[in-house]
Amino acid sequence: MACYESMKRLGIRRLGMVLAVVLGLAPVQAELREFTDVKGRKLKAEFIDLQGERATLRLGTGKVVQVPLERLSEADREFIAKHASGTLAPVELPDRPLHSVTEWNDEQGTNETYFIDYTGKRAFKSNFKSIDRGGFAAGLGKYCVVQGPHYGLIDTKGTTLFGLRTELITKLQAGSDAPIFIAQVGLGDEASFAYLGQNGKSIMRKRFAGARSFNSERAWVNLESGDRPRAGFKGNWTLIDPTGEEILTAQKLEVQDFSEGRAAVALNKSGSKWKIIDTGGENVAAGPFSRVGPFINGTAVVDGQLLGLDGKWVLTREEGWHIEDRHARSENDAIVGRRVTRDKKLTRYAILRRSTGEHLADLPNEIYVDEGFFNGLAKVRNSKTRKAGFIARDGRPVVDVKYSSAERFRNGFADVSLEGLHDRAVMNTAGEVIWKQKRKASLKPPPVQPNPEGLPPK
Repeated sequence: MACYESMKRLGIRRLGMVLAVVLGLAPVQAELREFTDVKGRKLKAEFIDLQGERATLRLGTGKVVQVPLERLSEADREFIAKHASGTLAPVELPDRPLHSVTEWNDEQGTNETYFIDYTGKRAFKSNFKSIDRGGFAAGLGKYCVVQGPHYGLIDTKGTTLFGLRTELITKLQAGSDAPIFIAQVGLGDEASFAYLGQNGKSIMRKRFAGARSFNSERAWVNLESGDRPRAGFKGNWTLIDPTGEEILTAQKLEVQDFSEGRAAVALNKSGSKWKIIDTGGENVAAGPFSRVGPFINGTAVVDGQLLGLDGKWVLTREEGWHIEDRHARSENDAIVGRRVTRDKKLTRYAILRRSTGEHLADLPNEIYVDEGFFNGLAKVRNSKTRKAGFIARDGRPVVDVKYSSAERFRNGFADVSLEGLHDRAVMNTAGEVIWKQKRKASLKPPPVQPNPEGLPPK
């Protein structure tokens, strides 16, 4: 009997390995432990990652659940704090994440655009003409730019913070790390730009010929229409603070937006050489560098290496790793690195701790990581089947590689395609498909028309 049970367990393990190979993911030995909540109820599961104040757990059945840390016992919280995934900076998600969706309404005979919550339920009744592409993700989960019919700003309760009841505002843009928005007035060469606060009022009297989002309390603007970038001209950019005070000017040079108090400024007109400055315009790293990514969790991908806020290298090629440009925006404390030298005994790619360059986990050669980690999950594709799925920051699969396509997570949601590219759906960070798009009625096959005369069809 004991022999039978051993063979049975071995068979299950081999089956798991076969499924992992089919899905394009390396087999991961599940570390099931008994979790206990504050009421004494027990649950056997595998710890995956921290999503804000929620622990992501995978049950023995494979189902992924998220449990608030406050509901777990003190011993469980201590286990999570010491776990490899628990030592990474927790993934920050808003208290009430919302996501915009669009589907066909048969009764109205048109598309309707609205918000859903983390469970897929409609958040509030309002429909909108359009919603900012990033939705609440572009407003740090607290506010979102909408149009219906005029531009305005709403919070997660659907309350209008301000509405611009005028057609003069031709565009409203969010996306900064402060509640400052860009309002465009007019079109084309006659357009001007103003910065608005959360109340919809201008935060400064000045208007600009061109404007970019505020980050680290700094923004790049074009003072005159002739300063705007155009074909063969990178633009004349002036750095300002929220009061409109001018800090630095970059003439005929390309510039990047600030992140964590740092920004890259081109050193030549072609944009092939860069330096890095702080919010006062002072050099942090003189370079010259060929490519500079944004600073996230204390480091930036610079020429395939990791550079710290102090301008010193955190990870270099001499340490055996190269970071590709497509992974430069990988959020939080995880990033994908490629081994500089090939070794048949080692995988080509691995997950590194972004803040230190420490090796965390290898990635199977069969999968391809498109961008990086967003909301703690990275979209992956099987190199043979081209199917998509998601992995956690330690490389363990959270969403099976079986979807036709997928976009990266934003604000706790990811848009995916199920069986076909037009079979659109939305998934949350627990891997649950919470919403499916309704098909337009006209896409259905037309009904068969009666033919009492027995005439041949036209």
